[in-house]
Amino acid sequence: MGELKMFRKTMLSDLPEHLTERIMEFLPVECFFGFRTVCHTWNTLLSSEHFNSIARNNQPNLIFCSSNTQLPSLIYSFSSNTRRTISFSFVADNKGINFRGSASELLLLDIPNRHWFCYSLPILYVCNPLRKTCVRLPAMVCVSSIMAKAILPAGDNTDDYDVMIVGRSSSDSVMVEVYNSMTKSWKVAGTIPDELNLVIRNENMFSCQGCLFCMTSSGGRVMVYNIEHGSTTIVAIPPVADWARLVCCKSRVFMVGATEENHNLKGIIMWELVLKEGKDYFWQEMGRMPESVCDGFKRSSRCNWFECAGVGDTICFRAHESVEVVVYDINTNSWNWLPQFPADFRYVSMRCLPLQTMPNANFS
Repeated sequence: MGELKMFRKTMLSDLPEHLTERIMEFLPVECFFGFRTVCHTWNTLLSSEHFNSIARNNQPNLIFCSSNTQLPSLIYSFSSNTRRTISFSFVADNKGINFRGSASELLLLDIPNRHWFCYSLPILYVCNPLRKTCVRLPAMVCVSSIMAKAILPAGDNTDDYDVMIVGRSSSDSVMVEVYNSMTKSWKVAGTIPDELNLVIRNENMFSCQGCLFCMTSSGGRVMVYNIEHGSTTIVAIPPVADWARLVCCKSRVFMVGATEENHNLKGIIMWELVLKEGKDYFWQEMGRMPESVCDGFKRSSRCNWFECAGVGDTICFRAHESVEVVVYDINTNSWNWLPQFPADFRYVSMRCLPLQTMPNANFS
């Protein structure tokens, strides 16, 4: 027994450091934090900047968040091709969760704030599902009616973040309000011109290249809000799309458009939003879902509705009430299917989001 313990103790310590790092890199996400408590050497390795630079360059995980906290959610690792269940039962006041976005290993969520016949602003939280920690954000300063929400990193430290809200004030002005985790306070960042008459779709707002991108509920338009300058640009969606969704892959913005025929899904097209000469935006077609893949995708669901998420260099598609996910690689223009979910997850209402594993994060 003593020899076995000695073998386990020296198994990794006898390996070259770079090889140990490569082994640790493929650990399941929940093992990072437990392994940091094994010994000082492992904690130092998993907390080192060099190791975390490897983790940052890895493909993020794909998390499927269940709005019912009594049901498990799923997290899929691209690096190890494995999936595991994860629970959000640690979230306070868990009466039903809406997942609004992710940044690094943090998730932005809200919980409806219902008082009998009166609907107040939802309660906003930022949580770390791997550490099972959760922070409730304070009340906003000016916004009284929320249109859309997004979370984004604030600086190089993965623990720092901003939460950005687009909504109407009591005077009916459309405003952008920002919460900063370092100051732990809200401030008004700017206003949206009234003449744009925008109604923002809540599920499709994210930040990229210093701008907020979001879909409007009518008119087939995309709003681009420059965070630094507080300016707003409106871009029309490609006319061929019957309906569309926005996704972000690293520093690139894509439009996923669905075409229909007799109210049935006919095809899926991807465009990239390109800024020409630093002035004008235009859509450049990147590819289309092959007919064979599209046929399988349509068979996996009973309706045309689907969701998609940008995860690293891929766009992931999941049809409504489906246990199958198809992945498009934007670099190789290739399509692949992920392993099927357990059948129990077919009818679970889920939101798919990217989630980065950062072993040295110190969320509080």
